[in-house]
Amino acid sequence: RECIEKYQFRVHFPVECRFVQADDIWLSPAYQRDSAYVAVHMYRGMPYRSYFQYVEEIFKRYQGRPHWGKMHTRTAAELSALYPSWHDFQRIRATLDPQGMFLNGYLRALFGADTPEVHDPSSIPGVSAKGELL
Repeated sequence: RECIEKYQFRVHFPVECRFVQADDIWLSPAYQRDSAYVAVHMYRGMPYRSYFQYVEEIFKRYQGRPHWGKMHTRTAAELSALYPSWHDFQRIRATLDPQGMFLNGYLRALFGADTPEVHDPSSIPGVSAKGELL
């Protein structure tokens, strides 16, 4: 409440909150830990960047993992630290899609697929120089 008053954020309805049990899906925000989902929204055309940045900083303090369908500013390096099986996923992704056919600009940035270590399959643990699983 203090930050809303201080920064004059115009908080829009709804602010969604839900709680889920841990799961075993590698890139799930609830992977291996019980989690709380908090989603904030802004109506189209309204200024949102300051509000979203402020809220995201709070989430970062608690090792919050972003919802893949929502706006966030997390980098591949940050995401790899948040997801214990990140490198397992990257290994399989690079093996099944070595040419990046199923990547777009957003996913390249999100997965760090523009970095040499992802384009060179042999630098991914468990993958041969030919991009085959070891």
